[in-house]
Amino acid sequence: MEDILFDPDTCQERSTDSTYRYRWDLQGLASRPLTFEARARNDVRIGLSAEDRDLDYMYEIVIGGDGDTRSFIRRDVGPRLVEVATPGILSGTEFRGFWIDWSSDGTISVGKRNEHTPFMQWTDPHPLPVLYVGYTTGYGSSGSFKFSC
Repeated sequence: MEDILFDPDTCQERSTDSTYRYRWDLQGLASRPLTFEARARNDVRIGLSAEDRDLDYMYEIVIGGDGDTRSFIRRDVGPRLVEVATPGILSGTEFRGFWIDWSSDGTISVGKRNEHTPFMQWTDPHPLPVLYVGYTTGYGSSGSFKFSC
């Protein structure tokens, strides 16, 4: 895997309330890898979609789900396809950095800032196109995001 460099240049800052509702208002960020910082108690969620809206066929990456204890990848808002224990990966008081990479062969990788090895990875045998990135929090957690260009 190539090195993932964390770009400290923030080009888009966003915030969310505690409602689980994707926002698709990011411009020009569907290039890979996606690097960002998030501040939330739990449930940082990134959607990867072919359109700038929720679709039945899209990917969802959840960081700090289940009360900031687990992270997972889902397709089509279905079952968890890969799941890892990540207790305390998020913070409600400080920003934490992450990267998400995806490839045409269907591999989705998720890692922490300054770590080149992903902490979570899954390969879709029937890859979906990724043209747009959405974000949300939910389940009692609001959040702040800083997306790098």
